[in-house]
Amino acid sequence: MSAIYLTESDVERLVTVKDAITALDELFATWGQPGTSNLPRQRARLPGGAFNLMGAAYGAKDICGLKAYAGMKGGQFHTLLYSSIDGKLKAMIEADLFGQLRTGAASGLATKLMANPDARTLGMIGTGRQSRTQAVAVCAVRPIKRVNVFARTPESRESYARSLEKELGIEVRPAPSAEACVAEADVVVTITKSAEPVFRGEWLAKGAHVNVAGANAGDRREVDGETVLRAAVKVTDQIEQAKVEAGEFRELVAAGKLQWSDIHELGDLVTGKIKGRSSPSDLTLFKSLGIALEDMAFGELVYQRALAAGVGKPMPI
Repeated sequence: MSAIYLTESDVERLVTVKDAITALDELFATWGQPGTSNLPRQRARLPGGAFNLMGAAYGAKDICGLKAYAGMKGGQFHTLLYSSIDGKLKAMIEADLFGQLRTGAASGLATKLMANPDARTLGMIGTGRQSRTQAVAVCAVRPIKRVNVFARTPESRESYARSLEKELGIEVRPAPSAEACVAEADVVVTITKSAEPVFRGEWLAKGAHVNVAGANAGDRREVDGETVLRAAVKVTDQIEQAKVEAGEFRELVAAGKLQWSDIHELGDLVTGKIKGRSSPSDLTLFKSLGIALEDMAFGELVYQRALAAGVGKPMPI
């Protein structure tokens, strides 16, 4: 069978955030099985940004592959999916929306496993291109009734609130400050490019769950040390990648205030090795980095959906 090429519009037709959550849940249930490995992101510096390359093998599905993208304005994203049986290319997927869905799904899965079951209010800091799928994913796993949103400019947060309210069908309020955004939130999401913390840990409500999803570079951190240290359960996608990219953890480890053994992986939650929380009053934290293994799991789902629907252009290889 020829490999197929799938466009952004194909991805939009074939899958949703809920589908991505299911794919990641299934993936992490096989965490640690033979044939499954993840290669942390590598970056080659470019004049206007960096070329990013990340790869993985997913043993349970007999697939392997990579995601590559140029991290600059106008840069394109692609995921390549191969068979790990014969090494043949199965699909090449345009991966901008794909990545947004997968990133949202990781936060959604963590929220499902870590937030209090009766969480009703979501606080969103950041209204950029990755933000929408974060909100959709959290609302897919918890009975959210109100969303507070904060961005640096009133115009950004007000227009975003109107758009998100229409999409979600629930109340979405532009917050006048970061503190007002998170103060009463049961779930908090940070999805910004900020190099410095976007709120103070003392502002968080008792029992809140925090998804830190924006920064993925070692010199950037969206939350302060107090937030990390107060969290009763601290989780990330993969500790090996966190040691390079999770500035929120790296800084505290370097200062001797945190140990890597205090951090758990998302797979530990899914397989039941650890609990998401032991008390309704616990503060919990998920540091989302985005790993290639998640892209492989979601890519296989997109590929199978495409075959079933007869979608995709044959590639001449």
